[in-house]
Amino acid sequence: MTQKEAIIDALKCLGGKANLNDIYRFAYTRADFSGSKDWKATIRWYLQKETDSFRSSKRGWYELVSYQEEVTKLKQQIANLSDVNKKLESIPKATDLIEKILPEMMDVCKHDRMKADPLRIALRHLGYEEAAGVFDAWISEKEDDLAKAMEKLRIKIHNITMTGESATYVEI
Repeated sequence: MTQKEAIIDALKCLGGKANLNDIYRFAYTRADFSGSKDWKATIRWYLQKETDSFRSSKRGWYELVSYQEEVTKLKQQIANLSDVNKKLESIPKATDLIEKILPEMMDVCKHDRMKADPLRIALRHLGYEEAAGVFDAWISEKEDDLAKAMEKLRIKIHNITMTGESATYVEI
């Protein structure tokens, strides 16, 4: 490994940016500096003269030129992921849908409650047990059971909202 490669390798091991003393410690063990009168001066020379590979970030600190490019790339990825996250957060949650659709479904089926049975079955198959329980109570016209089931559903939705779950599919 050449002396320059040793310095590059040392900076990579140190995260792309490091102070001079750490660079000395790592680079010295990776290459042969025996031909240099002052191996530390040789390392400093590379760091100061090889501007295509290294740059000074502040007094006594050096970094790989590619380090800043990587930092810029990571910042862009973070910005992109933040945009995606905002879009995902704007999508209505399954809990919102269930809370709004149950009264509508009951209204549509109010004259023939047995028509609601396929909807109840679908809710149960999709994993919405509490919502299916509301439909069960409503279909069988058990007002006490309906009130209990609606309260159980409200509590479940409230707990999901309070914990900040943000999945498209949430079991309620």
